[in-house]
Amino acid sequence: MTRALRIKIIIVLVVLLGSLYFLYPTFRLVTMGREERTALEIDDPEEIDKLMGKAIKLGLDLSGGMHLVLEVDDSQLKDDEKRDVLDRALQIIRNRVDQFGVSEPTIQKEGAKRILVQLPGLQDAERAKRLIGQTAMLQWHLVRQQEEVVGILNKLDRVLKRAHGDSLIEITPSVADTAVGFVPEVPVAEETVDVLEETIPAAEETIPPAEETPPVPTPFDSSMVPESLLMQQTPDVPIDIPLQTMNKDKPFTSLLMSFYRDWLIVHEDNIPRVRRMLADPEVIEAIPEDSEFMWFDDWTPLPEGGRGKFLFLIAKDVTVSGANLVNAVPEADPQAPNRLLVRFRFNRKGAREFSRFTGENVGRFTAIVLDGRIRSFPVIRSKIPDGSGVIEGDFPDTEARDLAITLRAGALPAPMLIREERTVGPSLGADSIRMGIRAALFGLIIVIIFMIIYYQLSGGIASIALIFNLVILFGLLAYLGAALTLPGIAGIILTIGMAIDANVLIFERIREELRKAKTIRSAIDAGYDRAFTTILDANLTTLITAVVLWQFGTGPIKGFATTLSIGIIASMFTALVFSRVIFDLWTRSGRVKKLHI
Repeated sequence: MTRALRIKIIIVLVVLLGSLYFLYPTFRLVTMGREERTALEIDDPEEIDKLMGKAIKLGLDLSGGMHLVLEVDDSQLKDDEKRDVLDRALQIIRNRVDQFGVSEPTIQKEGAKRILVQLPGLQDAERAKRLIGQTAMLQWHLVRQQEEVVGILNKLDRVLKRAHGDSLIEITPSVADTAVGFVPEVPVAEETVDVLEETIPAAEETIPPAEETPPVPTPFDSSMVPESLLMQQTPDVPIDIPLQTMNKDKPFTSLLMSFYRDWLIVHEDNIPRVRRMLADPEVIEAIPEDSEFMWFDDWTPLPEGGRGKFLFLIAKDVTVSGANLVNAVPEADPQAPNRLLVRFRFNRKGAREFSRFTGENVGRFTAIVLDGRIRSFPVIRSKIPDGSGVIEGDFPDTEARDLAITLRAGALPAPMLIREERTVGPSLGADSIRMGIRAALFGLIIVIIFMIIYYQLSGGIASIALIFNLVILFGLLAYLGAALTLPGIAGIILTIGMAIDANVLIFERIREELRKAKTIRSAIDAGYDRAFTTILDANLTTLITAVVLWQFGTGPIKGFATTLSIGIIASMFTALVFSRVIFDLWTRSGRVKKLHI
């Protein structure tokens, strides 16, 4: 055996074993029974996830998935910002989807304002919409302190009393419901009652009416601050400093339960009325332009029973933007391993801004706002010069990962509106897969029968090479993580024909050499040498076309181009290397007197 033949045998074995290795997860899933798969999902979910991650994935037309048409809402943008808003949104959505882990997604422009998104095999539709449509506008706002908030609260009481005084009717408040709304509910006697009168520990701890001097806020308690530079306070802390209010004279503050540190607490029953008051034009005008009331979405349990929400007054003019974030990753909280946090890092410019912001506001609370929602409210313990920190919250595992993805990909330039949403069911995919596999098998069987009848034993060698070709093709699909689509199955069927075409060229050349009375060895060598140029030219031109389709095509076209490209490379290898190795092993002893071809 020559050295060249040994090298070819080693190459063939490496390719074959490698292809079988990458195909094993797909084979394991396909041959796994329903009961076995259900048991594995319960007993070892990580194993089933690992197999599915390495198996051949199916496209939207085979496995089902999400079909979304998004429209860019550029109504709030300036004219110069509207020029490339669609291109920027397209790139950011593509970055997010790529990190989301969906194979062979379709993301393309549709008209002047719309983007088509197809996510094959995706089951969690709500998570996908949240991830894609989230604008990811991250900001750090300073939380106004108690002495600032008290003055605004008293001003809102005066404004509401002056604007709606005639419609305000006194009611007897309670811990669960202390509100007086614009629409009376239960009118009672004229006597007014202080809210939470029994829970007020001392007169000096209450907030006096507007005409009196505002109280001194609760001093900053450093023992309540965790060790990290930015750490969220636990939301189920004791309620502190109840507000002394009277319903008729204080229509707004009578709806509030109390202060704790620098934020307010509102009982669940009073939240709708507080929201209506904050939306009142008179109230909006009374709130300073550099401030804004904002809710913390999570509920907090109340000592008296029930639950409530925190209401913050944030400074709109003292902020740091997340536009200069360069990285964000989810990781386990060192102080609570079962909880996740998102660690972020700024670039040099963002680090300077963040360092200035934290250095000037040590001991103050800051609201971390993502897309208009407060995600956490940490206290700044010290200046942070390196531009890194953490975002804490009660994040589920998927939410922490998605938040990190949206922050890394960047903020969308404008909100995205969902104009069309369809979920493609898997039943269509099952029918398509069954019919496609049936067509491919019928084509393969017919080609093998023809080759064996026409070329006899050499046709059998070509048939073995064809099966090896399909093993390589599917192995590469699994290795590259490419999705198999219905047009991709068409590409596989076309590959079968092209692979046999290469063998036909070689066999016809060998026949010509045999007619010239050459020996079997010399006829085989000459046949392969002369057919090589023709096979290379034919396959190379087709490969160039397939690469162009893959580069500029989308969806089904890209799926067809993927399988065609892999199939062309595999067919050239099996025709020029694998079948040649078999012929060389068969004829190297010199005992073969007749070549069945």
